[in-house]
This record gives sequence, C-alpha cells and structure tokens, in this order.
Amino acid sequence: MNIVHKWQIFFVLAFAAAIVANAGHVAETLSLSNGWNAVYIESTPDGSSPGEFFADMPQVQRVGCYESSVYGATEQIASDGTTIGQKPVAFYVWERGKDDESTLQRILGGRCYMIYTTGEASKTFYGVPACPRVSWQAAADGFMTITGVSIPAGETVQTGTYFREGPLSSDAMTSPYSFRGTSAAAPEFTKMLAFHGTPTLSGGRAYAFEGKSVADWPGVVKVMVPSLSGGIEFGSGSSLRSFSVANAGTTNRTIRVGYGPSELTTEEKPPLQVFIPRVGTNEYGWTAFETHDFDLAPGESCTLALAIDKSGFTADRSFAGLVTVSDLSGTKMRVRVPVTAKMDADSEYSAAFPKGLWYGKIELSQVDRQADASPVKAGGSMTLNVILLVDGTGAAHIMQRVAVATAEKENADGTRDVRLWPETTSIPTGYTVRRLSTVFPDVAHRSVAATSGSFGNLLQFDWIVAADARDNPFRHAWHPDHATGYAVTNRIALSWQTEAGETTWEYSADEVTYGICTWTLGGLSGAGDITMRGTFALKRILDISKVEE
Repeated sequence: MNIVHKWQIFFVLAFAAAIVANAGHVAETLSLSNGWNAVYIESTPDGSSPGEFFADMPQVQRVGCYESSVYGATEQIASDGTTIGQKPVAFYVWERGKDDESTLQRILGGRCYMIYTTGEASKTFYGVPACPRVSWQAAADGFMTITGVSIPAGETVQTGTYFREGPLSSDAMTSPYSFRGTSAAAPEFTKMLAFHGTPTLSGGRAYAFEGKSVADWPGVVKVMVPSLSGGIEFGSGSSLRSFSVANAGTTNRTIRVGYGPSELTTEEKPPLQVFIPRVGTNEYGWTAFETHDFDLAPGESCTLALAIDKSGFTADRSFAGLVTVSDLSGTKMRVRVPVTAKMDADSEYSAAFPKGLWYGKIELSQVDRQADASPVKAGGSMTLNVILLVDGTGAAHIMQRVAVATAEKENADGTRDVRLWPETTSIPTGYTVRRLSTVFPDVAHRSVAATSGSFGNLLQFDWIVAADARDNPFRHAWHPDHATGYAVTNRIALSWQTEAGETTWEYSADEVTYGICTWTLGGLSGAGDITMRGTFALKRILDISKVEE
C-alpha cells in the first residue's frame, strides 16, 4: 500500500499521446492491496476524472477524497460580519458504475485518497505536481486530520521528525492512524504503535492524526506561487516571474531549491535564470538556475525572481521543467512545482531575442589621428545616442531616428501599464508619441545596414557623407570656396568584449548588453584618419522585427 515515485521512466508511446503539453510532469506508481488503501497523490494526472483514471484498474470500486478546500481559510466571515469557525471537512466519493451519482469529479494532486479495491492493483502514470494542501482540525472538535507524506522515493521518516513542528507539537506527539479493512462500507482506523521511538512513515501514504488546534500547515516547507494553476508560468509575452519559499517550522532549516527537467522525456526544460548572490562575492546578479541552498529561520521566507534566458529560448515551442524544494534538516519533505514556458512564432511585432529595437549610448573617450596608432585618452568625452534594429532575418541596422508610441493605462487595482508601439501601428486616441534620435548616420541615410559581423559578436557599419551632403562638416552652402567639401568615410565597429578581451555577450533579464566602440573617420584632407574609441551600452526596448522607412 504505497506510492513509489519512479525515476526510471519507461516511456509508452500510446500513453504519451494523451499527455497534455507544456506542463512539467512527474511519474508516480500507485500500488494498492486488497481492501482499503490510504494514499497521498502528489500530481494531477492528465486524465483526471476518476472514471478515466481508474479505467485500467477494475479492482478499484470506491474512492473517497479528503477535501482540503478550506486550506488557507481557518476562519470565515459571516454575512453579518462576525467570525465563524472553519466549515466541516468534506469527503467526496466516486463509485464504479455510478459516475452520474458520484461527488468526486477529479483526481487532483496534493490530496489524500481512501481507495477500496477487491484485489491487488498497480499503475504508473504521469501527472503535474501540486503543492500539499492540508487544513488541520482540532481533535476536540470531533475531527481527525488526514494528511500525506511527501519525501523522495524509497525514503522513510519518523512521525515526530516530520510533524512535530506543526499543530501536533512536540510536547504531545500523537501516533498516526492507518487505514485498513475489507468492508466496502468504510475503512477502519488503526493506531500505529512502535516498539522504539515514534512510528515510521512512508512517502506517498496518507495517515490520520488527532490535531491539537485548527491551522493551515502544509509542513515545514511552504511554497507560494503566483499562479492559480499552482505552477510557475511564462507566457509568450512574459519574461519575469517569482515564487517564495518559507520555513514553516519552529527551528532553523536549510531549504534546497533545485531546478531540473520534466520527468516526461518529450518535454524540454526552459532555460531559466535566478537573481541571487553571486558565488564568492557580496554582489547580487542573474545566474543560471540550478541548485541553491538557503538557511531560513522559523517563519522566514525568501522570494526568488526568475527570468527566461531568451538567448536559448526557441520561438513557437513549449517548454516544461520542475522546481524541487526540499528540507535538508531532517524531515526530508519535498515539494515539486511545475514550470511552463511558451514563445509564439516570430511575427512583425513580436520577435525572438535578440531581434528587436535596441537603444542606448556610445561614450567616446579616446582619440588619435594616426590610423596605425592606438587611441589615447582625450581631454573629455563625447556621448552619442544610438539606435539599432535587429530585423526578422537577424541583420543589424543603425537607425537615424525612430518614432515610438508610448502609453500609460491605469488599471482597476491602481497599477499602471506602459505599452510601446512601432510607428506603423495605429495608436489609440490620447496616446503620446516619443521620438528617439541619434546624430548619425547623416540626414541622407535613414538607416545603415551592417557590412559585416553579427549582433552580439562584432558588428561593422560603413557609410559615406558625400562631399555635397548638406550636413558635410567641410561644406558651407553660402561660401563660394566651400560649396563642396570632402567626402567623409565612417566606420563604426561594435565589439562585445572588455578591454581585456573577455566577451560581454551574455543574456541578462534586463536585456542590456555592452562592449567597446571604435569610430573611424576617413577622407579628411591633410589630417588623415581620425580614430575614436570608447564604450557602448544597449537595451532592447521593443521586440519588433520590422520598421517602416
């Protein structure tokens, strides 16, 4: 009578066809003996109606579920404003052949089930994990609390270790009750006794306890996610999400947060970053989300900010992974949270990273007029705005100016949304227009395509300011000797590296990138080439792949 979480998955093609895409899955094996079985099911199976789920287990005749819908609501407010106690715990029941009469409509993860069978039965299924949902009741009110044990496969834990920091408390630790019996009418409650210490509990099983108080306590590990689905979701337009982990116990604990793939081999793990202290430094920053440990005092929590690493995120695909939060301080408690991510296919106004409109600054601080000499520090610096478009093909363009519509909208909850539109899109009435401008190229060039290289590596742009161009610095239209100037060649090179030669091309959640800029002016009569050098920083402000010129 147990549930074993399989790490070795034997993939069955016919079963996989029924799996819902874009959700991190785990594999569970449900093993039942003759009579009543009390189990804790960690994940919601994709075919979650009882009739579907137990269709291949004809021995299963009756299923009861301890409903924890009152989780998080130990008190309620009556219509007259007074406080009323928690509503009684409800049981929902499904019986084979009586689907229309059954009150249990779905098999959901994070819940306990009492299952009556007429013989041994077993099945392996894939499901989406859910956080434990436990609402403790006071035994003095005539209730027993039914709860499950969530620990790694093959592990056991003592009752006192797993539950003493909750509503049972260490000073009056009660023995758990197991469920057994062969009468279809109802299971029997049997107090578990041990020769030494407290009874040993197994993962995936459910037990009943005589609680001391009414409380919402899932265990020493408490995970809070922002989505009602119980998972961490990245939609096509979202790149940032967060979730919190708390020590719900009464002693200091080390909580491990790990990130890994779905146990369903057809699902690919989304590339995620997490904002935490950098190893070996006192600085915070974005780093690949892998395994991180946190020392938390009683009641202390930490919130982790997550971001999709868009440099490794393929468009028009769905991704799924798993976050595992576990206690390393004795209880072995484990909570797994599904991660889902989706990116729509490239479109004119929604392009995959690094395509889009980039805006930033170039700061030139070194100069030399000898082409074969290295630029040296100048007496001051010159700061220039720069706009780059990486189009749908991945080609880069320096833009002279771009009109972008910005708008703010106040939501019902008092927050404000800021949206951006490219110039070609119809702008709603009342919205303002902001223009981004640069001092180059010249007025004859609204944009210049890169002549070599690629964004994030080394880009080179070349163009010529014609001798008779009206913004040629050597031309004066009103002076007869200067009606025509000198043709000036321009070459701007953007290199994503530091002065030491280390690459700076690394995805960050704020989508800011930087490096070294060199600008060479040629064709200057009697002066030779002038080379200026400095740094650049760019931020992606729009994920568009096309602009109208």
